[in-house]
Amino acid sequence: MGETVSGFQLEGTGPEAYERYMVPIHCTALAEDLLDRVRLGLRERVLDVACGTGVVSRHAARRVGPLGHVTGVELNPAMLEVARHAAAYFDQVEFLEGSALELPVPDAQFDVVVCQQALMFFPDRELAVREMFRALKPGGRVGLGVFRTPEFVPSFACLIKALEKHVGPAAADFMRAPFVMESVAQMRGLFEQAGFSEIEVAIRVGTLRYPSIEHLVRYETLNMSEPEIHTPRMQAALTREMETLAEANVDDFGAVFPVQQFVVVAKR
Repeated sequence: MGETVSGFQLEGTGPEAYERYMVPIHCTALAEDLLDRVRLGLRERVLDVACGTGVVSRHAARRVGPLGHVTGVELNPAMLEVARHAAAYFDQVEFLEGSALELPVPDAQFDVVVCQQALMFFPDRELAVREMFRALKPGGRVGLGVFRTPEFVPSFACLIKALEKHVGPAAADFMRAPFVMESVAQMRGLFEQAGFSEIEVAIRVGTLRYPSIEHLVRYETLNMSEPEIHTPRMQAALTREMETLAEANVDDFGAVFPVQQFVVVAKR
């Protein structure tokens, strides 16, 4: 998760909190699945677009080994700082500050390009996918994952309802904004237009597990700018509303929700 012009960047202590609390929930299993699907192997050169705090980069580094190389690109310098610290023990990983719309890398340099849960944030998704194509060697592979619309991600669907009731339509719209990828055809079209071939679009069905509904509310609203949302009173109100809306998803170990995402694998 990385770049956006819509206000979704994490600042202050947000990147550290994201790495500590949200990466285990959202990112780790998805990273492994994405790298499996793109068949990442030893000695390959990898570009991780909008790498966030670097979870995919770190998992990729383990797979390519010391003779491979991983480059993570991220627009947010605060996220990059966390990424560099978390990957300090990998000599084969580097991180660059830059935009997915103008990747700071040469043409045709990478065997594999990956992008996890970031496409929905890009102000020009078509250009971002063309940039991924440019960065790949002929015959190289791309692997990209992105959440579907809110009805397929019910933890966020419930949170959108809670925000609309207790904060207002603008807050609900803000939370709803990233969930814009609607169909297999839409995903396929992005990659066809960029010049990719052998395009495979899969719907991945998984789960998101949170330690508690309170944890869900606290950390999924981290990047919201309205001060009211972060007050103890509003956090408590949102938590109570979510506990009602998501009662069927709560067990003795926290809260668990089904989640669907599109995963695209293609070749240059």
